[in-house]
Amino acid sequence: MGASHTVLKGGGILAGYSIHVRPTLSSRESINARELGPSFVGGLEDPGYLAKTAGFVDTRVMDVTPHFRETCIAWIEAMEFFEEELRAELDQSDYRDELRNKKDMLCGIDKGLLMRSLIVCKKEG
Repeated sequence: MGASHTVLKGGGILAGYSIHVRPTLSSRESINARELGPSFVGGLEDPGYLAKTAGFVDTRVMDVTPHFRETCIAWIEAMEFFEEELRAELDQSDYRDELRNKKDMLCGIDKGLLMRSLIVCKKEG
């Protein structure tokens, strides 16, 4: 977010999504969340906190996890439906890894370990 703050004009608005570890987890749950989430999830802190420390104001963070859960299910169903075509385009391990990653992320959401947030914030000025 720091780089976005640098290039955004004063008064500009930044909006984006983040998948991150739910903030109130025990250390064991946090480790499990990082194992189930995408590779970058381990380094992500609370997105509202990150936006504020990067200098953004009027930060709003909305939990959109239920909608993202539906997206994960649709990805998995589509990958399984188009398995033959996807395996023809990807190498076998890429298809298998991507499907496993999507299923792991869904598992993390269902266990209450991962969440997806929409962040909207403004650069002062």
